[in-house]
Amino acid sequence: MAIVLYVGGSKDGDKGVVPHGFSKSRAGTDAGPEIYTERFMELPGIGKIRVMALESLRDEIVHQRTAQHYR
Repeated sequence: MAIVLYVGGSKDGDKGVVPHGFSKSRAGTDAGPEIYTERFMELPGIGKIRVMALESLRDEIVHQRTAQHYR
């Protein structure tokens, strides 16, 4: 199990537990399903982190949103 940060969608900024090895998760919302995919990224001053980001978000947007949660 690992604690990961969710980026994008209705779960933005939430921290949750994802079993080790899972690379996708799905959340049901009133607006329909949201699919999150695992991404690894390097943040200056933080190091390499694991995030679950909304599948439709581009990498540069995920990086910006993730950095905001670590400020």
